[in-house]
Amino acid sequence: MTAARVKGFLKMPSPVALSFQQRFFHVAAACLAVFVLTASPTVAPAPAAAPEAVGAAPQDLAELRALERQVREVVSRAIPATVATQIGASRGSGVIVSEDGLVLTAGHVVGKPGQDVTFTLHDGRRVKGKTLGMYSTADAGMMQITDSGTWPFVELERPAKVGTGSWCVALGHPLGYRSGRPPVTRAGRVLRVGDVVIQSDCPLVGGDSGGPLLNLEGKVIGINSRIGGDTSMNFHVPIDVYHEHWDRLAAGESWAITLPRRDGDEVKPALGEAVAAAAPCVVRVKHDGKEVALGTIVGPDGWILTKASTLGEKKIECVLPDARELEARIVGVDEEFDLAMLKTDAADLPAIDWEEGEPEVGQWVVAPGAQKNVLALGVVSVPRLAVPAIGGVLGVQLGDEEDGVAVQGVVPGSPAEKVGIQPGDVVTHVDGKETATREELVAAVRAYRPGDTVTVTLRRGDEALDLTVTLAPLSGPGQQRRERMNRLGVGVSERRDGFPAVLQHDMVLKPTDCGGPLVNLDGRVVGVNIARGGRVETYAVPSDVLLPKMYELMSGRLDPQRLAKLAEEEKAAEEAARKAEAEKAEAEKKAAEEAARKAEAEKAEAEKKAAEEAARKAEAEKAEEESKAAEEAARKAEAEAEKAEEG
Repeated sequence: MTAARVKGFLKMPSPVALSFQQRFFHVAAACLAVFVLTASPTVAPAPAAAPEAVGAAPQDLAELRALERQVREVVSRAIPATVATQIGASRGSGVIVSEDGLVLTAGHVVGKPGQDVTFTLHDGRRVKGKTLGMYSTADAGMMQITDSGTWPFVELERPAKVGTGSWCVALGHPLGYRSGRPPVTRAGRVLRVGDVVIQSDCPLVGGDSGGPLLNLEGKVIGINSRIGGDTSMNFHVPIDVYHEHWDRLAAGESWAITLPRRDGDEVKPALGEAVAAAAPCVVRVKHDGKEVALGTIVGPDGWILTKASTLGEKKIECVLPDARELEARIVGVDEEFDLAMLKTDAADLPAIDWEEGEPEVGQWVVAPGAQKNVLALGVVSVPRLAVPAIGGVLGVQLGDEEDGVAVQGVVPGSPAEKVGIQPGDVVTHVDGKETATREELVAAVRAYRPGDTVTVTLRRGDEALDLTVTLAPLSGPGQQRRERMNRLGVGVSERRDGFPAVLQHDMVLKPTDCGGPLVNLDGRVVGVNIARGGRVETYAVPSDVLLPKMYELMSGRLDPQRLAKLAEEEKAAEEAARKAEAEKAEAEKKAAEEAARKAEAEKAEAEKKAAEEAARKAEAEKAEEESKAAEEAARKAEAEAEKAEEG
C-alpha cells in the first residue's frame, strides 16, 4: 500500500470540524481501512480487547495474564515490521507501515531527505532505501524501502485515540543493531499526551529513536524520539503528527516551525541599532585552522582581545569583518581573567565605545557576532561576583602526623592511585611547599587546577619519595550531576572558573562565541564575554576591569614567550642556587668528614703513644723491680755466706 493510500485511509480531520454526515463517512472509511489492512496476509489480526477498559490496572492475576497475552500478540506482529536503520555511521530504528515498504521514523534519524539508507530486518536481512521527508520541530520523519518486495507492516492508529494510562509497547534497537538480536521489546503505560509528544515509561535509550510505540490493538500510536534523565522520561512523536503532515513527509519535504524566542529573527531587527557600533569590532579567531573564539578589536592598528585558553602554539589567524584573514601573534596574556592580547598587521580598524559603568540586574545586554549580526540577547542575572577556581584533588583520605599528613586511604582510579601513593605514606610537601597539617595539604593542592601536575614529596618508612601527580577534578554524585546538567545545550567553556570579578548574564552563547564584546542597548561595550559557565550562565569581564589591563597586555611585559623565558631563567637561577647549595653542603660534609677523620687519627696516634709510653714505663718499672729483687737476693745470699763462714 503506498503512502498516499495509507494517508487516504487513515488521516482523518478533527471530528469537531465535521458535520454528522461527514463524521459518519470518515468513520465508515476508517472501518473499511482497518478491514483492508487486516485482510492482508502479512498482517496478523488485532489482539483481543482486554477484559477491563484501556488503561485500567490489572486487579488480579487473571487480568494480568490477559494483559500479558495482549502484549505477546502485539509483539509477535510488530517485530517483523520493526527495522534498524543506518545512514553512514548514524544508526536508529524505524517501523514499516505499508506492504510496499513505507517506513516511519524520527526526524533526527532521517537527517535530510534523499539519503541512502540500509535497513536491517528482524531476521538480519539487509535492504536498501531512501530518506523522504522530515519535520524537525516535531521530530517526525519518513523513509522508503526501494528494494522490490512485499514487506510485513503494522497499522497506524487513528488520530486522537491515545489516552493517559493506556498500556503500550515500544520496540527498537537500543544502542544500535546487534547481530543475532531481534528488535527489543519494552512494555509500559502512557504517562502524558500532548499535541506533539507522548510520554511513556517504556524505557528507551540511544538507537531506539524511530522505533514504534504501539497500543494493545497492535497499532502504532507514536514513534520513539528522545529521553530524559529518569527512566520514566521517554518521549514519542504522536501518530497524529504523521497524519497531519503525511503528504509533505511522503513528498520528501524538510521543514521546521520557527518558535518565538527572546532573540529570534523577529526580535533581532530591533537590536540592530544596539550592535551597529560594536559589530564591526568583532572578529573570528582561529587556531590551527579551527574556529575557537571570537575576538574584540581594541586598537585601530591591529590590537585584538580574546580568550587565552583557546589558543596554543600553532598558527593563530583573525578573520576581520571585511573577510580578510590575518595571522596574529600573542603579545600578552592575563591568566587571572583568561585574556590574550593579539597583534595583527591591520591598520585603520574601528574604535570601540566603552561603558565603564556597571549594568544593573535585569538590564538587557546583547552579543554581536563576527558577521555584524546579533548572536544573542539576555539580561544581567546577578550583581558583579567572583567565580571561585575549581581546585584539583589527589584522591586520598587524610590524617595528621607529627611531621606531615598521613594517607589513610586512596580512592580507586584517583590520581594518587595512578602514581602509587599508598595508605601509610606521609605527605610532607607539595611542589616544595611544606604541608604539616591536613588543611595545609588541601589548600596546597586546591591552589592548582584539574589537569595541572604537581610534585608530591612523601615519606614511606625510612624512604623519601618525589612523585609527579596530574590532579583531577573533585568528583562526587553532586558534582557529577551539576556537570551533567551544565553541559546540556551548547556545552561549557573548558576554562570557566577562577575569575576575580565577572558580569553574569543568561545569554546562551556557544563556548566558541566567547571573546566578543557585550553591549547594552545604547551600543556601549560593558564587557567582553569570557566563558560559558553553565546551562544558565555566561560570564563577561567588566569594562572597568578590562581597560587598565589592556595597556599592560599591549606593553609586551606579559608576552608569554618573554614570561616563559623569564620563568626559564628563574628556574635556571633556582637550579643554580640549588646546585650551589648542594655543592656547599657537600663541601661542608667533606670538610666535616675530613676533620672527623683527622681528629680520629690524632686520637688514635695519641692513644698509641700513650700506650707505648705506658708499656715503656711498665717495662722500666718491671726492670727496676727485677733489679731491686736481684740486688736484694744477692745481698741476702752474701749475708747468708758471711754467716756461714763465722759459724
